[in-house]
Amino acid sequence: KISPAVIIGLIHENKILMSKYAGRAYKNYALLAGFSEIGESVEETVHREVMEEVGLKVKDIVYYKSQPWGFDSNLLMGFYARVEGTDAITLDKNELSLAEWVPREQVAGMDDKISLTREMMENFYKNGEKCLQ
Repeated sequence: KISPAVIIGLIHENKILMSKYAGRAYKNYALLAGFSEIGESVEETVHREVMEEVGLKVKDIVYYKSQPWGFDSNLLMGFYARVEGTDAITLDKNELSLAEWVPREQVAGMDDKISLTREMMENFYKNGEKCLQ
């Protein structure tokens, strides 16, 4: 069984939305993420997960790359997207303990050379909004 999941690098005005999970041992920054539901495209998953976790609409979704994650049989698919409309966050406190806009220059050096999430953060640091092309 393979579980498809998305990772979302949400970009707004040279900042990326970074979050921290609620109630998990992992306390470092992460990007928004979530599992696809049956009958849902991965692009629809991006829209739904961002709306559910931080109350934002997205546009200009661009596929980055995928990563099999053997620890729990996931297939992670990374996307970048822009905010559509307001950038005011409405946090789902059941999912996240924190979500904030982080300026590009503050994202340096986060690549752990293992996870797609960290690679996407570093890619944003190096390339900024070019990630959306």
